[in-house]
Formats: sequence, structure tokens, C-alpha cells
Amino acid sequence: MPVLPPVTKSFAKFQTWMLENAPDVTFRPPVNPAAIEDFSSKSGINLPDDLRQILLIADGETRKSAGSVGNWRLMPIAEIQAAWGWLTQVAAKGAFADLTADPSPYFQNGWWHPGWVPFICNDTGDFFSLDMQPPEPNRCGQILLFFQDRPERPLIAASLAGWLDRISRDLFAGVYTYDEVTGFDREAFLPSALEGKHLLDDIEGKRVV
Repeated sequence: MPVLPPVTKSFAKFQTWMLENAPDVTFRPPVNPAAIEDFSSKSGINLPDDLRQILLIADGETRKSAGSVGNWRLMPIAEIQAAWGWLTQVAAKGAFADLTADPSPYFQNGWWHPGWVPFICNDTGDFFSLDMQPPEPNRCGQILLFFQDRPERPLIAASLAGWLDRISRDLFAGVYTYDEVTGFDREAFLPSALEGKHLLDDIEGKRVV
């Protein structure tokens, strides 16, 4: 496997590209570490170090930000905690009992699982989530895409560090462009997904962009 650069280096490249090319993307100041610990104590989930390091640089994006991840926003820890809490609570009450997600060997079965941590949103109920309780422990920290009202659960990347490295390299390679009126030309940067490529093909009922 290739050696990945530190996530802080990839995020610095990511922010530099946004500063130079997407002026409507605005990041928040660094997180208060106590807020991360508060989430961990209430959820029972220790955030992976890669996400912690990013939050210590920028606590997500502002509400008015254009959305740095292909028009989707990096979430501050308060939004992460609120989204995780709401989804976990309504799932426990049986709100998703009649819904069936597409089966996957990579994830726990169910529409929502409390081991998933949303950290990127489109503000309509869909989230990129870190999987902290996969069936195979060595896959901990992989990224999946959770749709609120669709059964697909695409596997995006094996790690946040790997995905952010790929996105940063693709940005500087000119894979994506940004327009101040329409935003990014590729929704959610899914062409940079490191896994789940079959879900990006023109297969009827399976296209996610």
C-alpha cells in the first residue's frame, strides 16, 4: 500500500486550493478540544485521529459556506453531535424499522447504525460518515455515504487520510472547477472516491451523481 501523507498536510493543500479558487468556501476557527471530548463521552465513540486533527485546524465550515466537498459542507463538532444524536435517537425509536438499506459486506446491516459518525453534509439529510463499528475491525474509520431516503450505502474510501489525499491531488490536477454562481461542477467530489466505483457508472437505479 502507498504511504499516505499526514492528513494535516493534505488538509492544508485542500484549504489552499479553496482560498485560491473558491472564495465562497469559509472555514470556522479551530475547535475547542473539550467539545470533541464531550461528543465522545456522550456517544461512546472516540473520533479517529485524522478527523480530530482536521477539527483542530478548522471546526468545519460556516453555515454560509459554499461547501468545500463538491458543494457539501464539512460539519463542525456541534453539528456532528446533533446529527449523530438525532439519527441514533430516531433509529432507536423504530423510525427506520420499515426501511431496508442495500446489503453490503462492508457495513453493519440497517438503515442507520450508531457506529456511524456524520461529518460532511449536504444540508438535506445526507451525510458522508465515518464507520467506527464495521463488521471487520481493521476497516474501522472507512467512509460511507448515508442517504436519508435512498437505500444505497456507497463505500467511499478506506480512510479519511486516503480520501482527502486523493481529493487534494485531484483539485490541483484540474479535475474540478468552481463557479461563484453554480458552485463545483462535480457534486460531492464522488469521482475521487477510492472505492465503490461501480456506483458511479451509468447503471440505471445505481447512479449517485
